[in-house]
Amino acid sequence: MDPRLAELLREKRTLWVRRGDEEVRATYWTANAGRNQDEYLRLCWIMRDLRADRVFAMNRVLLDTLAGVQAWLARSGIQAPIELHSGYRTRKTNNSTEGAARDSRHVVGQAADISVPGVSSVKLAGLASVLGRGGTGFYVGRGFVHVDSGDERIWLDQGKPKPASPGM
Repeated sequence: MDPRLAELLREKRTLWVRRGDEEVRATYWTANAGRNQDEYLRLCWIMRDLRADRVFAMNRVLLDTLAGVQAWLARSGIQAPIELHSGYRTRKTNNSTEGAARDSRHVVGQAADISVPGVSSVKLAGLASVLGRGGTGFYVGRGFVHVDSGDERIWLDQGKPKPASPGM
């Protein structure tokens, strides 16, 4: 674990996640008691595939990265939930999601597309790439950042190019 992340998560690992009208604040690990399975399962529930109504065991490295990002922001004075755009996806949901990679980490519970109110996507992507042990995708103009616990990599998606104007 990155030393900065380890320091942020030394005492406890907590996530505050909002998805639509649902919201979960869960401390899924503490230094004194270790893992709290009930709180972990609450996080898995909010990160479920909504289309298929399926829950999956979310990767703890991913959760630690998200908790670290949130802890860093809190130390900087930003107290806000992580807005979850997408967590776990079944293969069927992934295949019907525009722009989703065929081998997406979402289908194995290792990815989340997130935003944080009041935090730019650029700052959020930077924090995730520094604190995380996986991939970080920055999607220009889409309002979210992809974070996963797969291979270490960073990418920029500028979206579809706009068609040229007639007469140009």
